[in-house]
Amino acid sequence: MIDDNFLNEYGDILYQIERPSRYIGDEFGSYDKDFNLAKGKFLFAFPDKYEIGISNFGHKIIYDLINKKENLLCDRIYAPDKDFIELLEKNNKTLYALESKRKPMEFDIIGFALQYEMCYSTVLKMLELSNIPVLSKDRNDAHPIILAGGPCTSNPNPMSKFIDIFIIGDGEDVNIEVLEKYISLKNKLSRKEIIEELAKIEGVYAPLVHKKTKKRIAQLSKENHPINSPIPHFTSVHDRAIVELRRGCGRLCRFCQASHINLPIRERKKEDIVELTKKYVKNTGYDEYSLLSLSSNDHGQIEEILSDLNCYYKGSGINVSLPSQRADRFSLELANLAAGEKKASVTIAPEAGTQRMRDIINKNLSQEQIINATISCIKNGWNKIKYYFVIGLPFEQYSDLDGIVDLIEEVNLACRKNGLKYPQITCSISVFVPKPHTPFQWARQNTIEEINNKINYLRDLKNKLKNVRFNFHNPKMSQLEAFFSRGDEKIADFIYELYKNNAYLESWDENLDFDLYKKIEEKLNISIEDLTSKEFSKDEILPWEIVDYGVDKTWLLGEYKKAQNAISTIPCEVRCNDCGVCKNLKTKKVLAK
Repeated sequence: MIDDNFLNEYGDILYQIERPSRYIGDEFGSYDKDFNLAKGKFLFAFPDKYEIGISNFGHKIIYDLINKKENLLCDRIYAPDKDFIELLEKNNKTLYALESKRKPMEFDIIGFALQYEMCYSTVLKMLELSNIPVLSKDRNDAHPIILAGGPCTSNPNPMSKFIDIFIIGDGEDVNIEVLEKYISLKNKLSRKEIIEELAKIEGVYAPLVHKKTKKRIAQLSKENHPINSPIPHFTSVHDRAIVELRRGCGRLCRFCQASHINLPIRERKKEDIVELTKKYVKNTGYDEYSLLSLSSNDHGQIEEILSDLNCYYKGSGINVSLPSQRADRFSLELANLAAGEKKASVTIAPEAGTQRMRDIINKNLSQEQIINATISCIKNGWNKIKYYFVIGLPFEQYSDLDGIVDLIEEVNLACRKNGLKYPQITCSISVFVPKPHTPFQWARQNTIEEINNKINYLRDLKNKLKNVRFNFHNPKMSQLEAFFSRGDEKIADFIYELYKNNAYLESWDENLDFDLYKKIEEKLNISIEDLTSKEFSKDEILPWEIVDYGVDKTWLLGEYKKAQNAISTIPCEVRCNDCGVCKNLKTKKVLAK
């Protein structure tokens, strides 16, 4: 039950805002541990709205693992919407933790999930709303340690003035180690000394210490996978039970950061996945579960897993959700198992329209495989197809854009030959962002003008296709993502200016003020386009090399050269490519088959 003291303090505010259920806690499945009994108190902070944060799987893992420890507590906090902020500031109130209703200042460690570069200004505003100095240098011994984890810590430089310690790699083990070490030191050392000691833990990078840090790897076990989690008070973005099939991807598409920073591949056993799914669905009451992976149908036992689960849930109304199908591993049996009775749409990710371009990005996918997979779906009842493409890739030519339309024309031609009705095709087209720790980290990003020219070119080509819709990602947003992801410490000053000018929840289009970015560019004499369209020298030390994800730089350079020559690399499930991860991090891939 919600405490009367809390309602006395915040009740009037909650009555005046949209969706007060975002801020009341008390969800089914939450831990609600006794704050006073915990020796170590961790506040998980997600810098986006409640309905986004509560869906995040990493958030569920850390929340569950810490709370399983008898002497530790993990509470949660999400970025409030603007109406709530306005009333907090008007009434001189701070943010509070969702379950305990305690102020953030009362916690030992506040851990921010950096999932997306456009959340950076939101992190700073959440600190301000918690009465915690935004700049690390301004904090004293009374302030909690500010920690950050997630994919954006692959380049900690842009947030280095605001975050005390960064978790590099998997967070399952290291977050608990950090919290337990903090408990042992908090009454003995100063804040600065504690940070220096925490930086000695494997997988922890502290800007204060500034030494190269190797990523942390966790092994996937039943014990470190949640089988319960808080159920939101209203529909969230991914309102379902989530079970992780595997971590890492051996496909190693050259633009994909997730596949490179999550190596080596680690698969769960079929029996463990089935058991975890049954328990998670039973404990939460969800009528849908998702089998999570970067490439789900690469799991060696995926069909058996789905067959077992479909048999178990037959007639129950409980369905499965899978990410996009890989056309080279496309299985009609798998597609049918995943769809059950509802054949709404199938998603396939060609990424590029021509074979040359797919070889450049190491997609390991042929035109024939894409068309055969699509026609197989149409023959078996799917009339909606979604394709993913990326434009602005390194070494791209306009003929590669022609290839996107040519591919769809070939699909339509195959439909005519087979006497099939044309499917409704949606092409989701994103803009290439050069990311750290990938073979394309040295590459330039196309300018806004170049991307807009390509978008207009594709729109003109599309006019001859009646069954296709193109959805383009905002190229300016992609440019800002590249700006933050490949910047050095100077970008921190830019983020600070954004915060001082009330930038907030910028991952939402309606909150993004491009004119503000122009003003800050002029004030700081920083050009966003100059940085994003810059091709880095192969000899220079890159800003993000302060963290080590285990992949040899020479291997990445070799992959970049292979891309120039349109030469693909065999997936590491098939054969080791000697990328260096297993050797450098003293680990190995784990395949269930």
